[in-house]
Amino acid sequence: MLTVTLALGTSVCYGVSNFIGPQLARRHSLVAVLVFGQLAALGACVLYLAVAGGAMLPAADTWLAVLAGTGNAGGLIWFYKAAEVGPLSVVTPIGASGAVVPVAWGLASGEALGAAQVVGIALAMGGAAVVAQRASVRSLPRRDAAAHRGAAAHHGAAAPHDAAAHQDARAAVVWASASALAFGVFLTALPKASAHGVAWALLDARLALVTVIFLWARRELPAIRPGRASALMAVPGVLLIAGTAMYTVAARGHHLALAAVLGSLFPVVTVGLGLALLGERMSPVQAAGAGAALAGVVLIAA
Repeated sequence: MLTVTLALGTSVCYGVSNFIGPQLARRHSLVAVLVFGQLAALGACVLYLAVAGGAMLPAADTWLAVLAGTGNAGGLIWFYKAAEVGPLSVVTPIGASGAVVPVAWGLASGEALGAAQVVGIALAMGGAAVVAQRASVRSLPRRDAAAHRGAAAHHGAAAPHDAAAHQDARAAVVWASASALAFGVFLTALPKASAHGVAWALLDARLALVTVIFLWARRELPAIRPGRASALMAVPGVLLIAGTAMYTVAARGHHLALAAVLGSLFPVVTVGLGLALLGERMSPVQAAGAGAALAGVVLIAA
């Protein structure tokens, strides 16, 4: 029961983070949300290491952790960029298909795939293709778009979600696909890096992630100032670390498969929030494609 509860908590944390992050980026700026969120996550990793302790990783595992953090950084940046120009109900299922990468790596390394994983790969790739081909995003009503721009201007941020930007569904698919690939690298490298120490692997990966984000956003960093909204923008990063910590505990012993399946349900949370709170809509064919992609993620993790 504890494994089920913690793994489902992982999905909730990841799903809510993937929903809140893009909403904050619309109101403030993508760079500010990523910087404050990941600095908070880095602080949480330092606290976790202080409690857990342990020796530093061997050099090979350290480089794997750096690779994982770099992939995580790319996945986050490109996911947020996809969410800037497309609905979460389209972006999230495509981004979640990154689970194909560790499966493909295992196959290339001589591991055998089960029937469920073969079906899952087909569903994830086919579903993402259907969503991509049928992607059509409703523009914001003119009054809502104007209000959105006004709110962004009030907070000193650009308004990337006006009607023109929100209609760029093809760009959303491209960014979401790149995010899936990057997250796939993260999912493949981090478990191997953590074999000799979870706390150090998480910290090394997070340091690499923060470094990449700072290099990417270096020109905009001087304009970022801590304020009342900083704590709110830290929430997505803290949720990601909380979800990772719960998954680590849930996957101990002989519960890895169960934890992986339940922990991979986070896209359902993000898509559900987008449909319920943002009024997003999908065509029946697009909904079927998104559902197939989500089902594929679950089968791949099984």
